[in-house]
Amino acid sequence: MIKKILILLMASLLLFACAKKEAAPAQEATAKADFRNFDLPPFAQLFNALDHLQKADFDKALKAQYKNETSDVFLSSYYLGYLTADAIIATKSRNKSKLTEIANLMIDYSKPIGVNESVQKLSDELLSLIQQDKWEELQTALDKYKSQIEISLYETQQYDLLTLVQIGGWTQGLNRMCYLIDMNYNADKTTVLDQKGIVNNIINNCNKIENSEIKNQKWFPVIQKNYIEIQNVIKAKNNQPFTAEEVKTLLKLSQEINDAVK
Repeated sequence: MIKKILILLMASLLLFACAKKEAAPAQEATAKADFRNFDLPPFAQLFNALDHLQKADFDKALKAQYKNETSDVFLSSYYLGYLTADAIIATKSRNKSKLTEIANLMIDYSKPIGVNESVQKLSDELLSLIQQDKWEELQTALDKYKSQIEISLYETQQYDLLTLVQIGGWTQGLNRMCYLIDMNYNADKTTVLDQKGIVNNIINNCNKIENSEIKNQKWFPVIQKNYIEIQNVIKAKNNQPFTAEEVKTLLKLSQEINDAVK
């Protein structure tokens, strides 16, 4: 019971996280805190808003082949987030083989970034639910798995890696939502893209990354530049539908980030 309460408390802290400087002593970090907001809505909630689509539509949004490089801790973090978005799409398409592949890759990517072993064991629950075709439960379990990964990284003060996980997840989430909307344009459904808070948090957290190795990666300035452009498109909206051209622009910008991170 105590363990459950602690986990819930950590989840609450994660939503309005105060990220300590990784190289600073704990007592100093409290006084000189860098604020990083890790408050992102569940992917299931976002994709469920596209309720005009069919299973076949979601299936087309899944990649035929995924990268399986796990030696780079930064790429592993980004891809782990990326896959959490596609995992939800696979539940929407009821694609058991693809979801199994994604779940196994998520396990592989979680290892090099130092995710707690107890979190890795949650993957057994995912694989069991897949085999039992419990699709609604899978959406909840996937969001739980994602949250526990984030909590694990937060507890170990790996804030930069946590930031990369969330950048990878939201970039792919935005990209696939735009792909699905572009393929079946419905102006009323485009309002799900109006996620100013998420984009602002991503930009804020990205700017607070301290690891020089991450900042020296060729793809890092692409993330920074494109998210400013994404922000410019989204902030112009006030509960208004996005035009087909604006959806294509967001699709292009997010795809450029995904293509750069390799």
